[in-house]
Amino acid sequence: MIRLFAATAPAALLMSACSGAMPAPVAPIAPAAAPPAAGVVTVAAMNLMCGGTSFRVSFQKTQAEVINDDGTTISLPLLAPAADAEPGVATYTDGRMTFVKSGGRETSTVVRFARGRMAFQNCAIAQH
Repeated sequence: MIRLFAATAPAALLMSACSGAMPAPVAPIAPAAAPPAAGVVTVAAMNLMCGGTSFRVSFQKTQAEVINDDGTTISLPLLAPAADAEPGVATYTDGRMTFVKSGGRETSTVVRFARGRMAFQNCAIAQH
C-alpha cells in the first residue's frame, strides 16, 4: 500500500501541474540603459566645496555637468585651450560660472572655481 501511494503522489503532482492552470505572469525585464552618445564620457561626479558653496561636478570630455546645492543643473562647455595655456588644464565655463581642473592620473587633482569676474578660489574635494 505504501508503494502505491509513493508511485501515485508524484503522478498526481505532475497531472496537477499540467492541468491547464496558467502560471503566474512574469514581470518583463527592464531594458539596459542606453550607452552614452558618441564623444560623451560618463564620469562619476566629484563632491566639491568652493568658497562655502557645495557642488557636484562631473567633468567630461567636452563639458562639465554641475549640480548646484539647490539641485539645479548647469552644463559648462569645455573651452579650447589658448596657445599659451598650461598643458593638462581644462577650463569649463558659460561666462557666468567657471571651473578649472588640472592634474589627475599621476598628480593630484586641483579644481578652482569662479563666478563672473571674481578671483579663482581652490575647491575642497570630498573624500569618501
